[in-house]
Amino acid sequence: MRSIAFCIMSAALLISSFANGATIPVSSNLQAAIDAASPGDTLQVARGVYDKITIEKSLNLVGNGAIIRAGNRDACVNIDADNVGISGFTVRDGFYGIKLNSVSGCIVSNNTVIYCTQPGIALIFSDGNTIIGNNASLNGIVGEGWYGIYLSNSNDNLITNNVAYGNGAYGINLFPSCRNNTIIGNVLQGNMYGLYMFTDCANNLIEKNDMSRNTNSGLDLRINCTDNLIINNTMEDNKVAGLTLMEDSGQNTISGNVIRGNGRYGLQIQSRSDGNTIIYNNISDSRTGIFLESSQNEIYGNRIADNVIQADDRGINRWNAKFPQGGNLWSDYQGQDAMQGSGQKAPGQDGFGDVPYRISETAKDQYPIMGVQVKQIAILAKEMTPAKARVGDAIAIKAKLKSRYDLLQVTARAYQDGLEAQGYCRLVLSGDFYQGDFSTALLEPGRYDIVLSAKDARGYELQETLGEVEVTARRGFTSS
Repeated sequence: MRSIAFCIMSAALLISSFANGATIPVSSNLQAAIDAASPGDTLQVARGVYDKITIEKSLNLVGNGAIIRAGNRDACVNIDADNVGISGFTVRDGFYGIKLNSVSGCIVSNNTVIYCTQPGIALIFSDGNTIIGNNASLNGIVGEGWYGIYLSNSNDNLITNNVAYGNGAYGINLFPSCRNNTIIGNVLQGNMYGLYMFTDCANNLIEKNDMSRNTNSGLDLRINCTDNLIINNTMEDNKVAGLTLMEDSGQNTISGNVIRGNGRYGLQIQSRSDGNTIIYNNISDSRTGIFLESSQNEIYGNRIADNVIQADDRGINRWNAKFPQGGNLWSDYQGQDAMQGSGQKAPGQDGFGDVPYRISETAKDQYPIMGVQVKQIAILAKEMTPAKARVGDAIAIKAKLKSRYDLLQVTARAYQDGLEAQGYCRLVLSGDFYQGDFSTALLEPGRYDIVLSAKDARGYELQETLGEVEVTARRGFTSS
């Protein structure tokens, strides 16, 4: 597997390539110094503000507090040669910040690239480069710009340990046809999308990135983005989704990620994005944990917890591996583990629930994993008096509730033969108990189930029967 070791090796090779070159101090007219330098030289650039530059030979540029600025229709730094190193600069205000044009073997490291109209750092038809330790933030926030770091038709690059914050749309964007890139250890927050891959981007490694708190999604793959390995990332508190796969983006592996607290979806897979493998993730605290409008996906070994809707499956998917590997841990599974074996028919525990976890009419997890499973809202104590009342009497109801989030509404209603009867009462918190009086004035004589309903600030709902009450006719009642 590709890893950070590749970056270290690449950096070492580049440093060695400059070992025999001259070291040249520069304090004015940086472009003239570049033009006069020989391949392999290192330019030590002093503090100051410098105009845009173009590099057309193998050089190493080291900024010591230097700033490179350009007009909003020009690139600040154009790299048109292989094996160029540029580090330690503040690059700002150009159309592009640092632009690599059909080059390889370059290392762009430890630069701050901000306030550019289009990409902060762009790789165009450029393969085998290393982008490490840069801050590519606040680019593309006006006009037509969008990107912190942008790859187009570029392969086998290492993008690692960068920060891309507050860019117009994308922290990192791959479009189109970017393959075999390693994107590892980046912080991609406060953008519209943390990382966005669009059109024929395949076999990329997306690992250990923080793609949180973006205004749309943490990670979004669209239009035939296949065979990517998405492992051990964090996608939290994005407004729409943690991870989205759309439009024929199948055959991806999604493993070991923390996908938590996203607004609408933890993980959504739609539009013929079939055949993905979703394993060993923590998918929690979203309105819908997993939304599938695709098929042939395999989902097992995940912790799926505390979502308002744990999973919504509108395709044909497999929610467990074969016994004894099993399915997923569902925080709201209420079954028991008293039986064991592939059919769950032999006495004894095996760590799987005895009955399947039902997701839809056609989808189920055959082997739900047992664990710490609790109701989001639970009734700890309840009291209802009297159990027999005349029409017009009030029934006093008390219930002690436990909930993870604040309760917005607690009511009691009457049901007869599964149908709701007229009348209800709202229960109000008094001390440790929710209390209220249910009037039977609108009920006909008969037996009724009194059902408590509770809804919390996150959208979870509980409906549970408190008990049965018998309502009788009020005999001898006159208008006087």
